[in-house]
Amino acid sequence: MNPLSVFTYYYRNILKLAPVFLVLALAVFGISLTGVLTGSISASAVSKVEVYRGAAMIAPNSVEGKNAIDANIRGDLAQNPNIAATFPTIRFSTYMPTLAGQTSAHIYAVNAEVYPVLMRAFDLKLVEGHLPRVGTNQVALHKSLMGARNFKLGEVIDPELDDQEFIPDKFEIVGILDGRTQLSLASLEYVSAAGVFRNWARSVLAVPRAGAQDAAERDLEGLDKALVRPFTYSAELRTFTQEFASMDAIVWAINSIVVLVLSLLAGLLNLIYFMDRMNEFGLLLAIGYPRSFVIRRALLESLLLTLIAWVFGILFSQAIYGLLNMIIFEPRGVSLTVLNWRALQFTLPIPIMVGFFAAGTVLWQLKSLDPMQMIERRD
Repeated sequence: MNPLSVFTYYYRNILKLAPVFLVLALAVFGISLTGVLTGSISASAVSKVEVYRGAAMIAPNSVEGKNAIDANIRGDLAQNPNIAATFPTIRFSTYMPTLAGQTSAHIYAVNAEVYPVLMRAFDLKLVEGHLPRVGTNQVALHKSLMGARNFKLGEVIDPELDDQEFIPDKFEIVGILDGRTQLSLASLEYVSAAGVFRNWARSVLAVPRAGAQDAAERDLEGLDKALVRPFTYSAELRTFTQEFASMDAIVWAINSIVVLVLSLLAGLLNLIYFMDRMNEFGLLLAIGYPRSFVIRRALLESLLLTLIAWVFGILFSQAIYGLLNMIIFEPRGVSLTVLNWRALQFTLPIPIMVGFFAAGTVLWQLKSLDPMQMIERRD
């Protein structure tokens, strides 16, 4: 084994290196946690917007006291060359627990013949049970909502038994849908005839033609806002991104401070270990090794330790998230992972900043190191 090998030093000094290694690995886990959690929150919110990619919704302007789409606008939508089809709908919501608290999960009441059209548009599959039957108070819920609420097939959503529930009527869960888009379905024939939904908005779903998504959204955004409120994918995503950006900036600011403090700590630990090895480096210089070689070797040790600790921290974090997913989150329709660009972005400053501080301390000491001091044991 090469006595000057970096790995030889690691092998012979595992206990000495352990504190720095563990500090960096735990720092990666702690920092990644904020990225993973905020990423999960963001993904949950974006999944609600995703429905408008396959079918924009045009709702009557409730501010103006309207609860139905103007007949002229309905005609314009039917004749629009960028829109493949329009379908009447009444949208209502139930609550859905998330990592950031509760949010609303939309349920779209449409005619029975529209079920397969929407399921194709959103690439949804019926994985269990059946679709709501015509004229019944049945719903088919998305798998993520089923998991979040711990629902079972045959269960009844009853607002009288749940103080948090804001659906105004009882609905029996008869089917489970699965797919990227969080879409749940109900019978429009039942909802439109139910007295509790008498004053609810009668909206329209507009499915864009293939390749005409942008043109269709521009046309919908140009509708008279005094009469209708269009919900399009690009507009809703833009609104969410603007609102989420402020929270993201706060998280990044906090993480930057934490990374800076951890980098100083790791740099200090690195300096302590380096000072403990001054005799070794002084001896290498005294027997003729160039100062550049000693600096290169010390820098390589510091940077390799930082990189290995970062990789270990990523793997350790993923193992923890996998365990949490299996026990807690996946049964609730949520999955945490550090193996995505957003989470990795949060952790990348750790090896960069720690490597910078570690390299700084090494260069500072080695450039002024006098080998004769080590040989004569002078300070």
